[in-house]
Amino acid sequence: MRHPSSAPRAHHFALARRGLARRAVLLAALIAGVAGCNDSTAPAADSAAAPTPAPVAAPVVRFDAKLSLVNNNGAIRYDGTVDSEATRKALSTALTQAYMGQISGNLSVDKAAKPAPWQDKLPQFAAALTMPGAAVSFQGTAIELSGQASDADRVTLLEKAKALFPGYSYGGLFEGVGGAAASSDAAAQALAALEPGKAGSAEIAKALNLMNVRFDEGSARIAPASLDILSRAAKALQAAPKDARFEIVGPGGGAGQPADNEVLSRQRAEAVKVQLIVAGANPGALDTRGEPGTAATPLRFNPLK
Repeated sequence: MRHPSSAPRAHHFALARRGLARRAVLLAALIAGVAGCNDSTAPAADSAAAPTPAPVAAPVVRFDAKLSLVNNNGAIRYDGTVDSEATRKALSTALTQAYMGQISGNLSVDKAAKPAPWQDKLPQFAAALTMPGAAVSFQGTAIELSGQASDADRVTLLEKAKALFPGYSYGGLFEGVGGAAASSDAAAQALAALEPGKAGSAEIAKALNLMNVRFDEGSARIAPASLDILSRAAKALQAAPKDARFEIVGPGGGAGQPADNEVLSRQRAEAVKVQLIVAGANPGALDTRGEPGTAATPLRFNPLK
């Protein structure tokens, strides 16, 4: 037999269970709604992000096209860098025709090279480079003569260069053509004043030691502006007594450690010797030595006989 109060109590429990169920459903809906809001905002955040900028290519550094020609006892050797394959083929063909096949070399192609302003008239100039030992280089609007060239050859080539390439700069052995340097340079004046066959070794060395031969910084490469005075020095050495001998001491100092200074000094002395021999000096009359120590010292010629 059921107790009289059990029915209301069961009814109360049923209502409580239904209330808990409703609250559970509402809580689940609330959680789902919050999750949905979070998901909907994610694409918006992604779309708002700034795109990664594309890398900017570094600007191409342009440089002047260059070409060198060396007359090696009638056979021409060439090398250089030009801007395109078309330019390379055109120049190679033109040079081959100018020297009737007595030519060899190689031109490289670099798209960073500027067009060669001397390309069209180069064959006409090349035809005039008939002096064994002479060398000419072109770079942009600069032309440099080096190697072995007599005064007459220097005049001929300079006149040709000025006619074909007006307004260019003419360096190396083109400088001082016609004796212009002798009017202002003390060394050139002293060398020109030496009397062939009469000047002794000490007098010649004194004139040679007035020269200011310049080199590229930290290098044994003789600056083109010093080629003219070394050509004049070679003529003075040719006029020296037959038994005269000279020791060339390269400029010292400026290379760091004493051992490095001495090596650079010796290399510069050798470079001067080579240039003097190329210009006609007797190889047997010249010795070389490096200057030890760290003190800066000039180029020196010491008479040995």
